[in-house]
Amino acid sequence: MDCIKDIEFRKPNFNDINEIESFKQEFIDTNDSMDGTGKLSNLSAEEWLRLNQKMEHESTSELVRNLQYGLFRGKRLLGLIDIRLELRGYLVEFGGHIGYSVRPSERRKGYGKLMLQKALEVCKEINLNKVLITCLEDNIASAKIIEACGGVHEKTVFDEKNYQERLKRYWIDLDK
Repeated sequence: MDCIKDIEFRKPNFNDINEIESFKQEFIDTNDSMDGTGKLSNLSAEEWLRLNQKMEHESTSELVRNLQYGLFRGKRLLGLIDIRLELRGYLVEFGGHIGYSVRPSERRKGYGKLMLQKALEVCKEINLNKVLITCLEDNIASAKIIEACGGVHEKTVFDEKNYQERLKRYWIDLDK
């Protein structure tokens, strides 16, 4: 991994708007999924930041309370991770407490694992005892990250609603 001292795990803010748009555009250009970014694919960076601020404090019929964090190297946004503070609906079976994405050009550098480790520290601080996290069955890199962070495979399920693919469900016990 690149020098850890240059890495910062924090909530994105309005000073990051251009970098968030660049991050989003890279996913669009590579036709990749932006898991763990909430509604970023449908909103401008500014709208997305405003929604994130709102969702830290309240749920809607469509969205649960959540905390959105980013992993930054200097000003460069390397990845985003979404910590959902409650599970209901789709999240109970398929989405889980955490979703994340690493910028396509920054993959295979250890950022996903670092981001998940930092997010699990936040989960512990907010008194989540157990965290559900899922990944597509064929996403070997994500499965390895989850397992390296303590994920125990519970079962594999078919997601007929969003992905039309099989998802692996993992639990991470934070009381250990």
